[in-house]
Amino acid sequence: MPKLFPSKNILFLALFLLCISYSHSQTQEIQKLQKSLPHVKDSISYVNKINRIGMLMHMKNPDSSLIYAMNARTVAGRIRYKKGAVDAENVIGISLALKGLSNEALKIFGQVLADYEKMGDKQNTVQLYMNFASLQMQIGNQLRAVEYNRQALKIGKSIPTDSIMSRVYANYCMANPQLSEDSVQYYLERSNKIGEKVNDQSLLIGNKQILGIFYMIRGARDKALPLLESSLQEAKAAKLERLQLQGLNAMAEFNANNPELALKYMEEQMAIIESNGYDELKAPVLFSMLRFAKMSGNIEKERELSEKMIAAQLKRQASLEKFIGDYVHYYQIQENNKDLERSQKASRQTIIILTVFSIVCGILLLLLFRAYKKIRNDSKKKAALYEIIDKKNASLSEADAMKSNLVSILAHDFRSPLISTLYMVRLLERNTELTESEKESFYLTISNDISGTLENFDATLQWIKRQLGEFKINFETVDIRSLLDEAISGYNAQLNEKGITVINNVPEGILATSDKEMLQFVNRNLLSNALKFSPKGKTIAVDAFKNGSEIVISVKDEGPGLSHNQIEKLFSISSKGGSMHEGAGIALSFSKDFIVKLGGRIWAENRNTVGSIFSYAVPSNPIIDKESISSKIVA
Repeated sequence: MPKLFPSKNILFLALFLLCISYSHSQTQEIQKLQKSLPHVKDSISYVNKINRIGMLMHMKNPDSSLIYAMNARTVAGRIRYKKGAVDAENVIGISLALKGLSNEALKIFGQVLADYEKMGDKQNTVQLYMNFASLQMQIGNQLRAVEYNRQALKIGKSIPTDSIMSRVYANYCMANPQLSEDSVQYYLERSNKIGEKVNDQSLLIGNKQILGIFYMIRGARDKALPLLESSLQEAKAAKLERLQLQGLNAMAEFNANNPELALKYMEEQMAIIESNGYDELKAPVLFSMLRFAKMSGNIEKERELSEKMIAAQLKRQASLEKFIGDYVHYYQIQENNKDLERSQKASRQTIIILTVFSIVCGILLLLLFRAYKKIRNDSKKKAALYEIIDKKNASLSEADAMKSNLVSILAHDFRSPLISTLYMVRLLERNTELTESEKESFYLTISNDISGTLENFDATLQWIKRQLGEFKINFETVDIRSLLDEAISGYNAQLNEKGITVINNVPEGILATSDKEMLQFVNRNLLSNALKFSPKGKTIAVDAFKNGSEIVISVKDEGPGLSHNQIEKLFSISSKGGSMHEGAGIALSFSKDFIVKLGGRIWAENRNTVGSIFSYAVPSNPIIDKESISSKIVA
């Protein structure tokens, strides 16, 4: 038997399952609660209200939901309001689940479930089992989802008329793909009876959608269409944002064989998302829209949606990184508070002990002395732990900066040339009337673009290896002339093609103690640039000489030379990618980094006549620290 819902609907179902109750206008209720917060005098009411805002907010913005829940948890802990604290933890778990942090969410849900069971709160216990079921559906574990929903049904028998049971019946239908049509109708009818009794319009509309999707998946389209259309109209009339999104998604899937019509439903869905701030849903909805655009053959729409989806994914990733940072900070604060509470409790016990035994002078003095030593040692340990945490936080910040830099490099220096190359290939496909010279020009341009991309890719791999700490400085004695001969030989084919002559003027016997591979990376980069920017039939000269305690190596070309602005920014790399010399910026930036690590310097200048000179200098015999040789390079 097929699944009740296709995987593309899982996101909306997860949101449906995790919500306890729904108002007729979610946005309006959130705004109303937010306006009332400054006027709340009672701390318990304040905690309940911000917990409610966090629960309503989780579909629109899990980041804000987390902030409200953490605030509620802090206030509840301060006033010792146990239920408010547990409710806040529940909202935190939901926010983590929606962000894809399933393991953390499961841990929190487990503790929250135990707390609700201990308090005898059957309603929230049932709701927690539905949260577990929803999370299992989200990660694709259908069997566990059914087990949790069955547990919710079992516990809910003692509260059969409570509105929470209407959700249990509906969720059970969604989670259990083995149910027959009669069983689905039976459970939905029971859910509807409770919904009618408590006048829960959103539940009744949602159940109609469930039944419509049920028939759609099983191929009963004549039964499905009236249910899906009427439920969508009812959701619009009632201004139920979530059900509108869910209904539009179902109508798009129903019309998948008509991609243009399906795309219109998805565009209406996107309009609701953008106007009501459902930022977390943008990327998956854009993905579905892109699928329908591809099916319809609308290339312009496909390109537009691709760009929007990339932007949405980048924004979503940045949001996730901030979300994780907020949660880690919150978790550390909670751990610190627990340590503080334990410390305070220990201090109180110590004071009681000291008071009780104050009459025994000798024993009392001994106990005081030992207690003092213990507290001092604990303080030192805590200080050491805080220092470790600070170092780890700094390391995480550096790792985040490195990831951002790598993403910027890849986005700027690979995507643009690849798109350009793809465009020219498609142009060749569509234009069959091109002359041979025009085709040859296109092929040469494509070849140059691919070669440039491969060079940047090699440079980026070197950077990634260094950033990940897998690149070591290995000092050895190298012959500069032999090193340059080896580097030149790697470009013989390109040199012959352009008729360029390379003259190695380096004298025999110039030796240096350095890292061979790092020097060869720099040599290949400088030769590649000189070859790239030298006109046909010209000459490239390579020179080296010893200048005091360093060796200077130069590569001279007869190209167009460099502007003052290019020279200033040549060896730098910006946050936008940094191709400062028509694609050479990345490799030149890495070259500078390598030379600096080897204790040298690198620079560029224009020749007196025509062309440019790229030079670098490294120590001939550097002072080598044995520990630094074996240590990894850290960016």
